[in-house]
Amino acid sequence: MKILLIGIPRSGTTTLMDSIGSSLKLYIKNEPFNEASNKASNKDVNWDYTPENNVIVKSLMGINVNNPIEFYKNYSRLFDKTILLSRKNTQEAVESYSFQALQTRDIPFSWNEKKYTYTQTDDSRIIQYRNWMISMKNNLESLSKELNIEIDWYEDLYSGKKEEIVRFVNKHKIDINLDKFSEYLNPKHRLRQFDKTIKNII
Repeated sequence: MKILLIGIPRSGTTTLMDSIGSSLKLYIKNEPFNEASNKASNKDVNWDYTPENNVIVKSLMGINVNNPIEFYKNYSRLFDKTILLSRKNTQEAVESYSFQALQTRDIPFSWNEKKYTYTQTDDSRIIQYRNWMISMKNNLESLSKELNIEIDWYEDLYSGKKEEIVRFVNKHKIDINLDKFSEYLNPKHRLRQFDKTIKNII
């Protein structure tokens, strides 16, 4: 099986990739078209990367191509399944990205993995981040229409409601252990903490 997961930053794509990959025993390929992370590893992006068998590939809409919609429309043809993941609350996605960027600015690509409570940052790039996030969300919605694939939402998948996880699994026809998958997506694992934290899958 070959699964392509396309999303926007801070929408739970990494956790979803890891949970599906681990549960189905798939090879995990994380952001092969991310120029910055490839550069940090002294590598060039292989734009001709062809997915192996039994793989899940995660990639984000913000890749450096002239037309990401057309790129992913063509690239998705190499896969058995394509999953699109976004976030309804743009502001929370922007805040999450801004927090992570500030916390790791001295050590690129070493995202924070500890739980935290968000406080307003003084990051002057917050407006830039918001415009960038909105652009990626719009492109993902356009891709959704081109591929005729409904977008899945962070707020649903990580809501703690088992019926949302069942809906997701049935929609994508994924043969997976529901209990194990639900535990991966349990909101008690989320890094950002709010006043009220859901601790168990309802």
